[in-house]
Amino acid sequence: MNPSRQTYQNNSIKKERHIQDLALVAFLVANGNPLIKPPSRQNMGRKFIFTFEDTAKLEQDILAFYNKTARIDPLSFSEVFRNLKALTF
Repeated sequence: MNPSRQTYQNNSIKKERHIQDLALVAFLVANGNPLIKPPSRQNMGRKFIFTFEDTAKLEQDILAFYNKTARIDPLSFSEVFRNLKALTF
């Protein structure tokens, strides 16, 4: 997982979280965590970086995903996953 980064917007600090794992990104988006930037390629390679605002909810959702305690509608996850895959490949 990539570290957080700070950006400034309207004189306030916003922390960003950059994630490359497509399954995790699909889960986070399907669970109500919006992307704050369009996906971008890392160093002109094949991998994409997805940017989220680093919030407490995002951190909880990431932990739930990796601890296998997350619950989500499978059809929502599948739809978001397909859309992200089409966007990046």
